[in-house]
Amino acid sequence: MPRGDLPNTAFTIPFQVDFSQTPYTNSTSILLGFTSIPQGWTIADGIDVSGFAVPGTVAAADLIRADNRAVWRYVFNAQVTGGYTSAAILDSEVNTALNFIGNTASVTETCQINSQQNGIIGLESVAAKVVRVGDFTIMARAHVVVPNGLGGIGYYDGYLSLAPTSENAALINDIFIPMITQLYGGGTSPNQCEDGIDNDGDGKTDLADPQCESPADNSEST
Repeated sequence: MPRGDLPNTAFTIPFQVDFSQTPYTNSTSILLGFTSIPQGWTIADGIDVSGFAVPGTVAAADLIRADNRAVWRYVFNAQVTGGYTSAAILDSEVNTALNFIGNTASVTETCQINSQQNGIIGLESVAAKVVRVGDFTIMARAHVVVPNGLGGIGYYDGYLSLAPTSENAALINDIFIPMITQLYGGGTSPNQCEDGIDNDGDGKTDLADPQCESPADNSEST
């Protein structure tokens, strides 16, 4: 997939693309969209779970695996008011994830940060943590900027990933990072020799097909 922010560079989507799903664009912001969705996953607009967001300002997306055992949630932007803090928003996101898997017992926070500083446009804070619960790992981050002169109105972005601990590293590398990378320059469909599909119908797929010279080859038939 071509990268628009870095000249003459590209990245490869390692997952099999579900071509039955159309590219996703968030209903609140056209800047939040993904050209390729992995097979076995669905994506839809996310909602505010913190209770601090102003209705109509939430631009978020939830990517959920079919077995409901893995989730990637990305909040592009939401305007927040009231008694919010980045830590309070983060805790609400994590608690929602715990309720999703139906397990709120034996929660262990393996690491966390909570810091703030005065930035160029105003107060900036960030909270993040890694949580283990049962056989699941949750990683989450909440970032809030409060511009000067707006009476305490803030703008929140962040992410959360939930996955079985045994699959966590692979899902981050093969699904979650490639999803977010699509926001940096958009892209096109993967080459035929790396898309996980038997494009020429000869029973051989990608590099197992002798017609494929490399993952960059865009024809399985020649």
